[in-house]
Amino acid sequence: MWKNLLFLLSLLVISRFIGLPANFSPLLALAVFMPRLTDDKRIQHLLPVSIIAFTNLFLDPVNGFILTTMLIVFAVAPFVSRYTQSIAWGSVSAIAIWHIVVNGAVWFSGGGSLLQTYIAAIPFDFKLALSTWLYLALFHFAERLMMTVGQSNTKLFDRIV
Repeated sequence: MWKNLLFLLSLLVISRFIGLPANFSPLLALAVFMPRLTDDKRIQHLLPVSIIAFTNLFLDPVNGFILTTMLIVFAVAPFVSRYTQSIAWGSVSAIAIWHIVVNGAVWFSGGGSLLQTYIAAIPFDFKLALSTWLYLALFHFAERLMMTVGQSNTKLFDRIV
């Protein structure tokens, strides 16, 4: 199981460096899916935030205020997913929170019209929504596959940690 966890974490870290289109990432999907992987709330909230914070050290600099709001969204997404008890509603909610909070920070940092900032962000956030739903479908399929192959019903990270 440690190999599987290391493999998953490696793929997630690598996904930040391989040149995916802007706002096309598995990390928001991971944050939404975390309550299905472990009951440990610390891991649910800290793993996605840690991956973003660590990999951001090696990527182009991001405005500190915008980065902070991004990290807040990634920390809140598992809570929203747990609260809604649905990865579908959790993902829609997380994307809506992202759109409001992160793009609000973009507006705050750059000025201009708030409405224009939110409208200009729609194509980027649409890509974020598509990638989140795609990766959630893959995570869900992998979870079902593991259960049918004979794995127990306990959550992945709870079996490992």
